[in-house]
Amino acid sequence: MAAPSVRSRVARSLATGTLACALAACSVVPADAPQEGAREEVARNVILILASGLGQAQRDFLQLAIAGPTGRLAMDRLGSGGTLSPVDPVSDAAAGATTLSTGMPTAPRAIGVDADGEPLATVLEHARDAGKATGLVTTAEVTDPTPAAFAAHVAPGPVLRDPDEQESEVASTIARQYLEETRVDVILGGGAARWPDLLGEAPSLGYSTVSDAAGLQAASADRLLGLFADGPMFEPGRPGSGRYTPAVPLPDMTRAALTALDRREAGFFLVVEEAGIDAMARAGNGALVLEAGRALDATVQAALEFQAVNPGTLIVVAGDHETGGMNLVVTEPGPVTAGSDGPFQATDSDQQIWLRWTRSGLTNGAVPVTAGGPGADEFHGGMANTQLFPKLLEAMSLRA
Repeated sequence: MAAPSVRSRVARSLATGTLACALAACSVVPADAPQEGAREEVARNVILILASGLGQAQRDFLQLAIAGPTGRLAMDRLGSGGTLSPVDPVSDAAAGATTLSTGMPTAPRAIGVDADGEPLATVLEHARDAGKATGLVTTAEVTDPTPAAFAAHVAPGPVLRDPDEQESEVASTIARQYLEETRVDVILGGGAARWPDLLGEAPSLGYSTVSDAAGLQAASADRLLGLFADGPMFEPGRPGSGRYTPAVPLPDMTRAALTALDRREAGFFLVVEEAGIDAMARAGNGALVLEAGRALDATVQAALEFQAVNPGTLIVVAGDHETGGMNLVVTEPGPVTAGSDGPFQATDSDQQIWLRWTRSGLTNGAVPVTAGGPGADEFHGGMANTQLFPKLLEAMSLRA
């Protein structure tokens, strides 16, 4: 089932401004979805790409600004698509990601645990227990709540007076669980400052460590810990400030992870997070949302290239939650001001794109999901965010 076209979604959302030319040729998902009744093989590998903060408006913005009204993003080549909607109000990134990773809504600040603080088995852990290799890749700190919700279990403790101290304690707990308990095979991203002791201990736990692009390119170990920045691999800022220039681009980290994980005969489960969209949307910075979006789509392209020679691979691309309450307005070129952020030029068009930000944090909006490969036909239409977990397990022929 194909998702609605950019034209129909934009037209419904316009309060002011004009839609100058037809966008009818462009859909979020192409019409060549798997036929009903087609039998798919079991997914040997799963690549779950989470675009933190990506709602439908952000998705349409990337479509128009990168591919244009009639062009296609890499993620448009995935054959099935729909939306994920929260069953409960999304309180924070930790709770939202835990719902995705376990199928269970939970309390604020809960990472991989239920509302009572009891650990919940995650889809990554089910894959590990089935003999698959596992990996976490992110442009945020690797202990960020989104990847952590797939590979760690931390109950929300008392709120400390010093939030930095609390964040450091939680991050240290997550990092140790990654290496000693969950035994994630490949961990790549930022956050080196959170690992002052564990970096030294990692080799004795069987991990090779790298800290730059050259080291990552030369790495040949099956277990790999790569930390490429002290904090996140980007710097959020209001329009005109901030930067999105990861020392190792997300597509390169993803390719390195795929190379390492693919050595496992039973296959792998890889979570890739593009965290910059969320961070830049919180700051109302459309220009840097666009830069992060380019990295996201290049990462999807890297996954598609891997899938082309490894057809037993399921690729799922989804937002984890919407950030910023973004509204999109498309206008004719000219002196019209139709938003607080912009204008941005639509590719292969004279149209201009304006953004309006209504929040500085998370919203409860539905997020887009697209999928391609074995089991992808299950990811269509409107779904609750609790459904990602069982659908991923089903694709791998695993049971909770």
